[in-house]
Amino acid sequence: MKKIPTILSIAAILIGITTAGITANAAAKAKNLTSVETSINHASPETPLVFSHRGSPYNQPEHSFAGYNTAIKDGSQYIEQDVWMNKDGNLYVSHDNNLKRTTGKNIKISDSTDQKLSKIKLANGEKLHKLSDVFKHYKKNVHYIIEAKKNAGDNTDTEQALAKVLNKYKMNNNIIMQDSSIPGIEKFHSKKAQKNIPILWLLDSVTERQYTEEIDNAPRYITFISIDQNQWTKKLIKKAHDNGFKTNAWTLDTYNDNYNALKVYKFDSVFTNNTKETNKLIDKWK
Repeated sequence: MKKIPTILSIAAILIGITTAGITANAAAKAKNLTSVETSINHASPETPLVFSHRGSPYNQPEHSFAGYNTAIKDGSQYIEQDVWMNKDGNLYVSHDNNLKRTTGKNIKISDSTDQKLSKIKLANGEKLHKLSDVFKHYKKNVHYIIEAKKNAGDNTDTEQALAKVLNKYKMNNNIIMQDSSIPGIEKFHSKKAQKNIPILWLLDSVTERQYTEEIDNAPRYITFISIDQNQWTKKLIKKAHDNGFKTNAWTLDTYNDNYNALKVYKFDSVFTNNTKETNKLIDKWK
């Protein structure tokens, strides 16, 4: 009789593993998905737009399908991808060029071929995803906010590769593009098919005066001015709004982060590591 519970326990574990695998691999769909244009038009301090930073890094591997699924189920309409171009000209989704931190493999995407990267696994066993994998998986059932990443001094190849992937998968109406490079932004925006894609400019200066000058000189087709939440000031928020930009802050982690972003500074949009918590607090503080 003692063997029966053991067998049942093993069966339960196997069922749980199978169910978890199905859950991780089945693409979630955003609820009540509105167009990118509509969501941006409604982005305001009263109804801030929420971007799911790298998926759900508080409880899932960064940029994993499991993490994206969690974010979508928690109410996300925008999942983030950071993309690096590899030696074969393909875009891989990873915040870091070097994969040591997230996969334990001390290799760089920019120095690696598709063959080499195909062997890399995330902590939950998922493969390192290409941007094309993400598009094939989620299709137009969610929106994307995609950052073109590259090493200092690199040209605009990543932005141009991004434009090609967007064209191939017909995703130009389903994304916000983000970049820290004005030359990269200009190259991307110069392309006919990408002309109307909203752009988020990531600023990284030191002083309020430097940020003020950057905001004053920013191309007017940019939609969002994005700054580390700890470096925004109310003067800079006014400056951004006076110049016709919406504000964005990154990255919300704690209750205090959410309180400062949503109640004190009242940004138009935020990146969060916990979509469920941020959405809950937005509803609570309406």
